[in-house]
Amino acid sequence: MTIDDAKAPITGGCLCGRIHYRIEGAPRIVTHCHCRLCQLAGGALFLTWATFDREAFHLTAGTPTIHESSTNGRRHFCADCGTPLMMTAIDDPGSVDVTLASLDEPDRFPVQHNIWVGSRRAAAKGFDSELPSHFDEPSA
Repeated sequence: MTIDDAKAPITGGCLCGRIHYRIEGAPRIVTHCHCRLCQLAGGALFLTWATFDREAFHLTAGTPTIHESSTNGRRHFCADCGTPLMMTAIDDPGSVDVTLASLDEPDRFPVQHNIWVGSRRAAAKGFDSELPSHFDEPSA
C-alpha cells in the first residue's frame, strides 16, 4: 500500500488489548526516529512513527498513561503491558504520532525518512540507508 491508501479506517492497540484506537485518514509522514528518548522509551534502537492529524485519531477502548518525556513531548503508553502507543507535542497540537508497530496492519504504510540520526546507534547504521536521513525533523 502507499501512504495515500487509507480508505479503510486504521486500527491498533496495545499488547494486552486494554487500549484500542481508530484513525481515519492517511499519515502525513512515516519515520524511523533515532533520538535517544525514543530509544529509551521503546527499549529499542529506534521507534517508527506515523504522524496523523489529531482529529483523525480516536481512542475506542482504554486510556493510556502519559509520561512527559521532555518539555514538549508527551508519550502515551499502556500502563498494564508497557506498549508505547503515541506521542503528542505541545508545539503541534494538531498532530499525533502513533507507533507503527501498534497498528493492526504495521506494514500498511512505507517508512519515508530516518530522523534524529545524530543519535543513531552503531547497530542501526546502514539500516534503511536508502531513506533520506535528517539530523532533526525533516523540513515540510
